[in-house]
Amino acid sequence: MLNQNYTIEYLIMSNIYGIDLSSSEFTGIINREKLNLLSKDVGEDRWNAYRERWESANNYGKTEYPIQIDFELNGTCNLKCKMCPMSEPIDDKGKVKIFDFETFKILIDEGINKGLECINLSYVNEPLIRKDLSKFIKYAKNKGIVDIYFSTNGLLLNDKNIRELIDSGLSRIQISIDAYTEKMFKIMRYGANLNKLLPKIDNLLKIRKEMNSLTPLVRVNFVRTKVNDHELEDFVSFWKDKVDMIGIQEFVNFRESTTEFNNTPLEEHESTFKCRVPFKEMVVRYDGTVLPCCNFPGMKMPIGNVFETSVEDLWNGKQINDLRQLHLEGRYRENEICKQCVEGA
Repeated sequence: MLNQNYTIEYLIMSNIYGIDLSSSEFTGIINREKLNLLSKDVGEDRWNAYRERWESANNYGKTEYPIQIDFELNGTCNLKCKMCPMSEPIDDKGKVKIFDFETFKILIDEGINKGLECINLSYVNEPLIRKDLSKFIKYAKNKGIVDIYFSTNGLLLNDKNIRELIDSGLSRIQISIDAYTEKMFKIMRYGANLNKLLPKIDNLLKIRKEMNSLTPLVRVNFVRTKVNDHELEDFVSFWKDKVDMIGIQEFVNFRESTTEFNNTPLEEHESTFKCRVPFKEMVVRYDGTVLPCCNFPGMKMPIGNVFETSVEDLWNGKQINDLRQLHLEGRYRENEICKQCVEGA
């Protein structure tokens, strides 16, 4: 949910923390420029070509194939955070919740020849649950995917999988924390312990240094809500000299029961808001369902399934093209799901 206080605060923080954020983004990133360190990993020409295409799509340029695909390799998580759809009871007993490696290989092989350059190996899940995660990373890396990352709560990091992730060629890792104090962490990450997480992040940084590896770049994330907003300044101060980047994200609500996290809603949001996501990326869920949006509300508007229709056909289909046109014309309110995402439940 974007709101007036949010905009004003981000303008202030951009001066204090150097956050680069446009009016059509939900996440500001401190030290975003450090992403360009990855040019040392893949080569400057290859990296620059990728970022030029990304910026073009970010400015609503047309692409024949998604530049990024978010793969949800498992439909499970080790936590049940209240602000996440994983906390909702779902009647899916007996349903297979993993995305198979062979299908992943087919999609990577097809994508790399059509313009796929970045993959995110997470969506509404905890990717480190999969013991074979590094196999997916290594395959994509060897095929030529430029930028490979995922988001995690970090609680399953250990010596073994940290070394596997580094060896496999993971470009970056985003660790969702959303709190500075243990008390707030237990509210935001129900059932978790901040004092157990912090040594794991320290260990990741230590092993990366020990292995003399540039990657993965490490980013910590703070989803800003009415509940935790007062801890943001301390959070930034604590992490700014420890990790490569800090992400500060506005809370995107997905159901009425989590309105306690909402910041002050904006009564009249500027009609100039135009979402960039459907111009550059799509989500492939663990069961093959394809979404045109990486935010939680996007779960409510599937556009097809990769087991039935190709990524290319879905990317160039009427449903997603109509969505793009709606945003280009500043008419997001005409889509109830987009309106919920932008303005809150």
